[in-house]
Amino acid sequence: MFEQIFSHIQHNYNLSPTVEVGERDSLCRFCKLNDVKFNKKRAHSFPEFLGNKSIFTVNECDECNARFSKIEKDLSNFIPPTIITRLRGKKGYRPNYIKGGSKVYGDDQFITLIQEKSSEKSSLNFSSQTFDMVKVYKAILKSLISILPDEKLKEFNTAIGWLRSNQNFESLNHFPIFWCGYRMPDVNFPIKMEIELTREISDNHIIYILYCQFNNFFIYFPFSPTSKLFFKAEQLAPKAIAENIHYEKVDCSDGITSHSYKINLPLGEPDITSREELTIEQLNNILKNRE
Repeated sequence: MFEQIFSHIQHNYNLSPTVEVGERDSLCRFCKLNDVKFNKKRAHSFPEFLGNKSIFTVNECDECNARFSKIEKDLSNFIPPTIITRLRGKKGYRPNYIKGGSKVYGDDQFITLIQEKSSEKSSLNFSSQTFDMVKVYKAILKSLISILPDEKLKEFNTAIGWLRSNQNFESLNHFPIFWCGYRMPDVNFPIKMEIELTREISDNHIIYILYCQFNNFFIYFPFSPTSKLFFKAEQLAPKAIAENIHYEKVDCSDGITSHSYKINLPLGEPDITSREELTIEQLNNILKNRE
């Protein structure tokens, strides 16, 4: 049996239509302790740094919201730089800092490089901040649970307990993997967030699949709240590559790590490299022609 649990598309960071998940007059869906009618903050179902402006979970208390914001920082460090994703968060387009004080970031039109000192170097090397893969996995699972209708939450009681704990993967039902994807940035692509959650029952086992698009960054996350040995996530990998999306399997058992990036930019003469703006089309050509 196949069931679509949630579906929503947000275009160009629009605030409407707003989707609210959960019952306002209830206890928090995560801790079951705090009455959400006393909330002072609005809980984003997906982090705002992913571009989410329109999906909110109304029965997540302020205390749990603050707790989960700590693990969401690891997910923020995990996602690719804005020169690829074009993601605009709460504070704008997040820059990546390069040794020596320079920084590079991308918006929906340009790649911007700001250098503290003129340089003839056209090859930029930078790394993300470190992230804990346990927290990355938990942050995605938390978003999945955030968009569940209240009547489905009982299936996730064990998963919510694990999510709120400091435990690693030893007590998780199955091997912690998911797929992330990305595609070449292009100004012709619409700025879009698309979220879809499906539920399937196969051989009496429940499997949820969360599909997310955040501009040029994609997440494909299968999770079963009930299955253990019967659940084979490898069989639920993305079936096809559409729109030139490149998917990679993420093994979350890697622990604490970071990403490294290298990009070649035609900076021109040294005396004009204090600030360079490169169009997305130019970046496409650079990446396609690199060795």
